[in-house]
Amino acid sequence: MRLKEAKRKFKGEWIAFKVHSDGEDPEGEVVLHNKDRRAFNRELVKLKLSGVYITYAGPVVPEDYAVMF
Repeated sequence: MRLKEAKRKFKGEWIAFKVHSDGEDPEGEVVLHNKDRRAFNRELVKLKLSGVYITYAGPVVPEDYAVMF
């Protein structure tokens, strides 16, 4: 599965993605996903996953919000 496809499939969730091939849209597999960040982190530690790419499959800033630096 490609990373972009995984982000569409698990929209609004935290994803642990094990990369098999590098590139702009890497090939790999989703080894863990959850909407709740705390539950995701607990499961990540429990499973002792390492060497995975962690990302959020959704907007960083919710709609109708603004960010100022």
